[in-house]
Amino acid sequence: MKKKLIISIVSLFVLIILGINVYLSKGSASNKEVNVNVTQLKEITLKSTVMIPGTLSLANEQYIYYDAEKGNVDKIHVTEGSIVQVGTPILTYESDEIELEKEQHKLGRKSSQLQINSLIKQIANLNVKQKNLEIELGKEEAKNQIDSERTQLNLDLETAKLELEKNDLESKSILKKEKNLEVKSDIKGTVLEVDKEAVNNTSETQKPVIHIGSTSQHIARGVLSEYDALNIKSGQSVVITSDVLPNKKWEGTVKQIDYLPQQQASSDSTSENANQYPIEIKIDDQDISSIKPGFKLLLEIETTSKKAKSLPVKSIVNEGRNKYVYVVENREVSRIKVKVGETTSKFIEILSGVSEKEKVVSNPSKKLNDGLKVNIQ
Repeated sequence: MKKKLIISIVSLFVLIILGINVYLSKGSASNKEVNVNVTQLKEITLKSTVMIPGTLSLANEQYIYYDAEKGNVDKIHVTEGSIVQVGTPILTYESDEIELEKEQHKLGRKSSQLQINSLIKQIANLNVKQKNLEIELGKEEAKNQIDSERTQLNLDLETAKLELEKNDLESKSILKKEKNLEVKSDIKGTVLEVDKEAVNNTSETQKPVIHIGSTSQHIARGVLSEYDALNIKSGQSVVITSDVLPNKKWEGTVKQIDYLPQQQASSDSTSENANQYPIEIKIDDQDISSIKPGFKLLLEIETTSKKAKSLPVKSIVNEGRNKYVYVVENREVSRIKVKVGETTSKFIEILSGVSEKEKVVSNPSKKLNDGLKVNIQ
């Protein structure tokens, strides 16, 4: 009996010791502090952007195609790599038809001039003829005959002169046609390609004989969705990047957005494909020439920009449609509901809930709860 009593007392003592240890461990756990980093509400510039793919192009280009109506290509005056100015002759056509017109004009003008010279001479000889007729017919009759003949000769002379003027007008027209046989550069730039075989190209897709471009100025081209075409305007800022040079960025601005959508590849009028609107970006950084026309680009277009009181996105706790932050005061956290506005990839606008003076946990963990003691790092 005595032995059982001793065992009972020992067991009770052990249970008491265990209970004390559990109580102490719970107390120490509840008082354990969590380390946190904090941030504060700051006014920063929030920018909303649209990302679209694009292609690098030369800002100023000229393509010269073969024009069979002008005749055969007589001579190409430039070679690849040539530097040309505005008005530099590029190629010249030869036209048998224009050469024939020139010869006919030359003969016609000569004929008109001979006729004029002949009529002037005949009019000059009328005075001598009139004196001879006066001897035979008398003054009055001679004058009547000569006046009639003089009138006809003067009329023929005026007609011949008009014919000469007409011939001169035709000459100007021929000279204009002949001038059009010479194709000149419309831009200042470099001859990038000369393809003599394009003259003999019989395929439906016509190739340029000569390609000229200004290599000092570049643009980026892309297409916008219907929605983005409404939100993007000329003059908006653009950040340009390329996978070829991942650490490089260039700046640009929206130059223009086409009023009409680009033509769809399919001719099916019932196609449900969304319209796409071509966009052109002016590139302000000249060092983009380190990559070549045709390279693929990524265009980040700024659609809106405003200053707003904001917090880092990572500081926000999302619970359904509600947004919360943890505020630290006297080394203790409190969960606060906030109302938000504009959101970017890094920051979110805070409309109400916290002030600039309050310290907000910048990257809250699941361990945080109201009343928890924290240590600000």
